[in-house]
Amino acid sequence: MKKPEIIDLIKKILRKQSSEDELREVDDRLLDAYHDATWDEDKFGPAENIETQIKYNVEQLIQAEAGNSKKISTFRRYLPYAASFLLAVSSIAGYYFFKGRNADLRVTNQRAYLNPGAEKASLKNSDGSSLDLQQQQVGDTVPFGKLLFKIDQEGSISYQAKTTEKNMQPQLVTLATPKGGKYQINLEDGTKVWLNAESSLIFPEHFAADRRLVQVNGEAYFEVAESKHKPFIVEGNGFGIRVLGTKFNVSDRDKHNIAKVALLQGSVSLTSKAGQTMLKPGERAKISATDVQIDQFDPESEIAWKNNYFIYKDENIKTIMADVAQWYDAEVIFEGKDWDDVNLKMKVSRRERIEEILSLLELTKSIKFKIVERRIYVSKR
Repeated sequence: MKKPEIIDLIKKILRKQSSEDELREVDDRLLDAYHDATWDEDKFGPAENIETQIKYNVEQLIQAEAGNSKKISTFRRYLPYAASFLLAVSSIAGYYFFKGRNADLRVTNQRAYLNPGAEKASLKNSDGSSLDLQQQQVGDTVPFGKLLFKIDQEGSISYQAKTTEKNMQPQLVTLATPKGGKYQINLEDGTKVWLNAESSLIFPEHFAADRRLVQVNGEAYFEVAESKHKPFIVEGNGFGIRVLGTKFNVSDRDKHNIAKVALLQGSVSLTSKAGQTMLKPGERAKISATDVQIDQFDPESEIAWKNNYFIYKDENIKTIMADVAQWYDAEVIFEGKDWDDVNLKMKVSRRERIEEILSLLELTKSIKFKIVERRIYVSKR
């Protein structure tokens, strides 16, 4: 059976126009195709999001049109398979057929549209000069201070010294991202650093002979190039990280002044006012002014931002909306009280329109949103 034919049959089932033979044929085809389902996530977004919306909207159609109990109960039984199969066989237009009843998101004043963030950042020198990287083109080589910066690809730069003379005192350079910005830099030693929104990395024009020292504010993901005799040191607000070669995420934006260091690979020596702590892969340190607490973390969720996703597996709505506000340059206002017990799950691309993000959260039926200019109002149902 061709893909358009089975989609037409599914529509007939929903409209209570199918025969018993057609119903059985769809059942068989859905079960056969379920495990072979494929989905272009880069093109259409995370499959589980669309599957959830398909299930929700099909259920709404079932409830609205319930009349033939035998057909309806049979289709509901295979609803998960149907949703997965539709992901594989339908075009994006076919998906929107099932999206007919969207969540009741209210949007006013479309002139103040909240766009998703993008690859944008600026360079600042210790002499006060600055360079907007968003104005540069891929392949450009731009002189800045004593360095030549190359735009390797959109949102990614590398650099080299204008001269091989390194005996002079190096100046400090700052790479900074605004709200709704993200950027990646390849340092001179081969270390790669990704900056999340509202973050900055301070690094010297060239590293010292005995160490590689940088400073970070906000959130950054590091893939440190290995050097047995030249440790890589990251200084944050009240803490320091010393490594030889490793992968880790640093977040120093918590409103309660708690920094987080999550180690994905290698080893980390963490120094703070509470003393020195060694981290193993899979461990995350939560650093306060008085102590360090170690817990486990989910790598996919922890560095989702670096891969252009929002991924939350059981996260409080306030944390979710803080991330959303930062990426979409919005202000979030919670209406009412008692939000500490509202935890949600979500996986969605950070390239999506804000309406898609909020509509997905509204499918939980526990919260609703209203957008007014650059403000997002959150209330309980």
